[in-house]
Amino acid sequence: MKLIGPWLSGFTRRVGITLKLLGISFEHLAFHAYEQKELIRPFSPMVKVPALVLDDGTILYDSGSIIEYLHEAVGLERALLAPAGAKRRDALQFVGIASAIYAKLGDIYDESLRPPEHRIATIVDSLCQQALAGLQMIESRAGGGWLVGGSLSQADIMAVVTFQASLVFMPDVVNATAFPRLAGLAARAMEIEAFSSTFPFKQ
Repeated sequence: MKLIGPWLSGFTRRVGITLKLLGISFEHLAFHAYEQKELIRPFSPMVKVPALVLDDGTILYDSGSIIEYLHEAVGLERALLAPAGAKRRDALQFVGIASAIYAKLGDIYDESLRPPEHRIATIVDSLCQQALAGLQMIESRAGGGWLVGGSLSQADIMAVVTFQASLVFMPDVVNATAFPRLAGLAARAMEIEAFSSTFPFKQ
């Protein structure tokens, strides 16, 4: 398999962590969607990452769809998401909230690329407030262990990816003091190679 996209892309990182946790070998092509479009286009005509090239040449798009495929491939016992019931519902809620936050972070980053005279402060402020609200939702529901059912799941993967990105893109308001439970979750995750080996930021 080939995974296309840099770890700086949280959705690519989410897939990479999942592949590693499931013990599925892959080649990582860390092409940047903004800077290496021509390298990505043969794999993803829309130049969207991640894309996953299967061994038979089939290409999958969208992190959620890719992860659904991976879970099906390894079977229910190894999948990082409960097949049904409250655990699946709760995990998908965490994934949905974290994904929405991450999308806001992407918008904040895109706005930062504009020349200063063309940036709209009210838009950035609104994006930050939405992201903070989402982080507070996860923080309020987190405990001292993994988010759902006492075992590592997709909920933890996306929550950690998003929180760590928030530390970089919103450093004035997102830190371990403001979000101690999320900070603890991220620290536990970083003890696992799948998370530490895909961490895209300087420590």
